[in-house]
Amino acid sequence: MLRMCVAAAVVGLAISTKPNYPHTIDCASAAKPPGWLVQNTCNLEGDFTDINARALPSWYADMKFGIFIHWGVYSVPSYGSEWYWHNVNCGGTAVKKFQDDTYGANFSYTDFAPMFKAELFDAEQWVKVFKAAGAQYVLPVGKHHDGFVMWDTKTSPGWNAVDVGPQRDVLTELYNATLAAGMDFGIYYSQFEWFDADFVEDFKNNYTTNTFVTKKVIPQRLELVEKFPKAMLWHTDGGWMAPDAYWGNLEWLDYLYSKSPLASRVVSCNSMGFGCCKDYGGGKCYEYGDAPSGGDRTTAGRIQPHFYTNQMTIQKSSWSWDRSEIELDNFLSTAELVFTIVSTTAWNGTTVINVGPTSDGLMPPIFQERLSELGAWLAVNGEAVHGSRPWVPGQEGETLFYTQQVADKKVYAITLEYPAKNLLTLHHPTCSKVTKAELLLASGAVLLKHACSNSSSSSSSSSSSSSSSSNSNSSLEITFPDAPLGTAWGWTVRLSGLN
Repeated sequence: MLRMCVAAAVVGLAISTKPNYPHTIDCASAAKPPGWLVQNTCNLEGDFTDINARALPSWYADMKFGIFIHWGVYSVPSYGSEWYWHNVNCGGTAVKKFQDDTYGANFSYTDFAPMFKAELFDAEQWVKVFKAAGAQYVLPVGKHHDGFVMWDTKTSPGWNAVDVGPQRDVLTELYNATLAAGMDFGIYYSQFEWFDADFVEDFKNNYTTNTFVTKKVIPQRLELVEKFPKAMLWHTDGGWMAPDAYWGNLEWLDYLYSKSPLASRVVSCNSMGFGCCKDYGGGKCYEYGDAPSGGDRTTAGRIQPHFYTNQMTIQKSSWSWDRSEIELDNFLSTAELVFTIVSTTAWNGTTVINVGPTSDGLMPPIFQERLSELGAWLAVNGEAVHGSRPWVPGQEGETLFYTQQVADKKVYAITLEYPAKNLLTLHHPTCSKVTKAELLLASGAVLLKHACSNSSSSSSSSSSSSSSSSNSNSSLEITFPDAPLGTAWGWTVRLSGLN
């Protein structure tokens, strides 16, 4: 009996662990301070030339598909989005009503932390799902704007996943599981926190003080690179809340690229502060670096000279799991996700598709289904995606895209609609005497009949040779089988022997 009582007391202690997060609710701190004159604060820091000219490593350009994970204290109410705390206090009328009706007007966001137990979280199971989807890297949120830290930290006692809630080093578990599965690992890290007391005070001081950066941001940055030395992607958000000189981004990026444990193999998607992103972000305050973002849920629309990141959610309106929108039309279909990956690849980017687990650590079945279907599609068509490069012009019309494998001299035409009358006409590839067109199928590639207009070059499933040279003005016409074969959502023709 005594042993049972002691055990119960220990369990009770674990459950009742209280969060400790010094904060000040100030909604104005999520905007530029009054009277702030936007200036080029980059010049105050020094010369960004070497940082901006850093060549993109080819190994990162090979990575076309990753998994983003938004999971934290906000997953407990799971209503609206991961901006739940900010919305409750700063004008989210529907979210505020939900909070008051469900938890009471006096219930604080920090009270959710002990409820974030993650009791069913299994990092290895998550990673198994991600790998089967054909993803090449995993990008979990290490800390979002609410400041809750997902790793074992000394910088935020009482407000991290080891001290309160899961009482587990969640980020380390994901890191180890990801590397063990042979996948790459990245870290999303929010520089700013909505209501951190020191950040709000720095804001009120018009950023003439940097207590928050000194006490929290710099130590957290150093903790992360030391704890996760094999993380290859550093994705920083939230810089747009303050001038760049406040964050010290130049000094940080110089350290990250040349002196940190990650230096030999890391790329950065770094959020520049305002007054700096104006110069380096094309006039927009989005992440800039080796893997710049075009913004949430947006993509390029054409081939880009600089490799970019397309951040996309499966649940349309939220990055974290949102119980307020669970109708099927609130989620992207598999066809839409295939379009996103194919088009982004053709336009010289990588797609990171987001999932939002539930607070207990389960992956909602609809996410698993979408990822499983993506995996089935990529198992057949992945050679046109993984490790590929754009092939000019990138696309024809709205549903036909081009990629290439440079070393193998293979060009891929990916059509997201089965060709009308079984005839696919390509206007950009130019035939030669040895051109081959093969449809990728789960059972293996099938040679297709093809012909080049305005020339006598032709080939069929029984012969891949022809008697004449190519014509640069010719169109390549490819005959598909009578019935749609292969996976749904998209069909890939592998072209070889082109001029």
